[in-house]
Amino acid sequence: MPPRRLPSPRTLLNTALAVAAVIAFAVLVARSDSSPGIEVQRRDPPGALDLVRVEIRGAVARPGVVTAAPGDRVADALTLAGGALPEADLGALNLARRIIDGEQIRVPTQGELTAMLLDLNEASASDLEALPGIGSARARAIIAARPYASSDDLVERDVLPADVYEAIRDRVTTGSTTP
Repeated sequence: MPPRRLPSPRTLLNTALAVAAVIAFAVLVARSDSSPGIEVQRRDPPGALDLVRVEIRGAVARPGVVTAAPGDRVADALTLAGGALPEADLGALNLARRIIDGEQIRVPTQGELTAMLLDLNEASASDLEALPGIGSARARAIIAARPYASSDDLVERDVLPADVYEAIRDRVTTGSTTP
């Protein structure tokens, strides 16, 4: 038998590099199957509200929280609360306004309106902060944007977002008795 000839160092090096490349590729493939790296959790978008709850206070037959359908209006919520009492001042409310989940609707009595509405052109920061959704930053923004011809100016001039304005629109005025 002739003596076995050993491969050259160059051949050994090339073989070792080829084996290392195959092992590295196998490790990468195995790792990608078991570990996805950065995981992105997919969630379904939140469903639409199927019920709207609002609190009705003041001159109503049954004050408290009522459950309405999305898209219902102040008049619908008032009906769910048993209707207005004879002394209620329904002219102070926008009965056609759509209600917002979690809001409070106050039905004033006759003569209570002027004491109830807050004048946007004269209210102090602390008075404004007592309104729902109005903190110190929004109160400062309201004061800085004075004067207002109408409470609708709060949204038209981008002082407040529409949802915050809807929650306070029946509580504010600009000096007249019409909110």
